[in-house]
Amino acid sequence: RGSGGNGRGRGSNEAPHRYKTPYLTVSDLKKPAKPWREFFASDFLLRSYRVPRSLNEAKQTLDGNVYEFFGNYCTLAFFIACLVLYNKPKALLGGYFLYRLWVWVRSFHDPVESFAYRARHFVATMTSWAVGLYANVSLAASYAILVTAFVVTVHGCMRKRDAPAPDWGRSPRRRDSALGKLRLRE
Repeated sequence: RGSGGNGRGRGSNEAPHRYKTPYLTVSDLKKPAKPWREFFASDFLLRSYRVPRSLNEAKQTLDGNVYEFFGNYCTLAFFIACLVLYNKPKALLGGYFLYRLWVWVRSFHDPVESFAYRARHFVATMTSWAVGLYANVSLAASYAILVTAFVVTVHGCMRKRDAPAPDWGRSPRRRDSALGKLRLRE
């Protein structure tokens, strides 16, 4: 034993960090997104972001930010996927064709052991491979996933958990105009 301590290594008295992200459920997909101004912490940019000092700090910050801003990250992932598919319209059309193909194939209610079921699924699988390769559907999806993972990781690791709240008094939607007596429309 030797040096004492609590058995957690290096004599640390801190409790181990409990990660929240593994406990996300389907109901967390329904969480509303936080305001984008709070998500980006744009009012106090220099006090809201920093490079993590250790891998452990980066993992804890990423875990907390993903749990807190899950709705924003889902919206961001959808936006990135739309941008990727906008730049690759052939992949968009190919993906839509594959979706409709499989909806049509599954609309038949043949027994799984029947020849018609197996033949239809075989032809649909070969067609899916051909359309997927021609339209680069998997390449576009992979690109969207990689870009999303990069953006979420960088933002999640660098945004401080204790970032200052937005200054809603400086909001562009405040009632009093900066020009004095003029008021914005309500």
